[in-house]
Amino acid sequence: MPYVRQTSHIERVRDLIAGRIVNPGADTARLASSYRRSLDEYRLDPASTTGPRILTAAELRAIQQSEEGFLRSTGHCLPRLHAMVREAGYCVILANARGVTIDYVVDTHQRKDFKKAGLYPGSCWSEDEEGTCGIASVLLDREAITVHKTDHFRAAFTGLTCSAAPIFSPHGDLIGVLDASALTSPDARDSQRLVKQLVRQSATLIEDGFFIKSYAHCCILLAHRNRHFVEVQPEMLIAVDEHGDIVAANRCARDLIAGLDTLPRPVGEVLEVRAERLFDARAGHNLLSLRLAGGSAWLHARVRAPLRQGSLRTRARREAPATQDVVAHTALELAERTRIVNAMSAAKWRPLQAAAMLGVSRATLYRRIKQLKIVPPHRQ
Repeated sequence: MPYVRQTSHIERVRDLIAGRIVNPGADTARLASSYRRSLDEYRLDPASTTGPRILTAAELRAIQQSEEGFLRSTGHCLPRLHAMVREAGYCVILANARGVTIDYVVDTHQRKDFKKAGLYPGSCWSEDEEGTCGIASVLLDREAITVHKTDHFRAAFTGLTCSAAPIFSPHGDLIGVLDASALTSPDARDSQRLVKQLVRQSATLIEDGFFIKSYAHCCILLAHRNRHFVEVQPEMLIAVDEHGDIVAANRCARDLIAGLDTLPRPVGEVLEVRAERLFDARAGHNLLSLRLAGGSAWLHARVRAPLRQGSLRTRARREAPATQDVVAHTALELAERTRIVNAMSAAKWRPLQAAAMLGVSRATLYRRIKQLKIVPPHRQ
């Protein structure tokens, strides 16, 4: 793999740390900070021309198995991103939160060249091992970056250009990094702006896919500020549990909607809508227009219904005798169970209305439903 002369690269590293670079780029401060750590804390050699550490097949397989849920949530995002950048000579790699490459997409005829450069499943890109690089910078700073050619700390990678973006869990934890890298590219850093933006957008899609997978048991609002984009590309995801509480929201929703920084909280405190209306919309695909609580802004959304229980549990319920759940109850409990079922049926299984009919709080109703093992018809 081509790289600059080792002596000139060492000089550039020292100049950037000392602030002697002419026309520094937007990420110069991040790079300089990483250079200092690489030299002072990790004792790495910027003149090194060896590639990254590669895990054994067994080690990689164990890590991939532990990341199975994350890998499944990526869907077709990696191939789609690669299709957009492949003609410019890029590969696409996915790293976990430790900087280990757990998946990648590359043209077959370029596979050997990218493997020689270390762009291969099992390669390790943490800063303490490889110094300044795209994946390591994102893992530390949690922001997208382009590390272009001589921006890399080690001389071995100064022919590469890497644009990387973070992937977060629904709770804000960094769970991975998406990266598009090329072996050759124009010298100007500005040439990578579009690639960086494509990587950032693809990382957001993976993030949202992981969100939906993580909260498949909840109702999920797929929302957009423009009603025409709800079906094609919702920007906000809001998970509502069976109690009518918002339990999670994606980054876009948290940035745009006040009140989502502390969860869970009742949906009515954030949106001017009763939870029952959302539950009623689960069976259909009708578009809902929802106003933000205490404001004039509107969202447009459709509701994704929660997934049903696993097939084994469902089959067990179907095959069990009809009296299985009620045999152990006392006569008073049986009477109360019947009263709750009748009220819920009359209220079309809307908890708030049923609670009012029964003269109890919603929390009490939920507790008794759980204790008496009452299962709504749509979950049987």
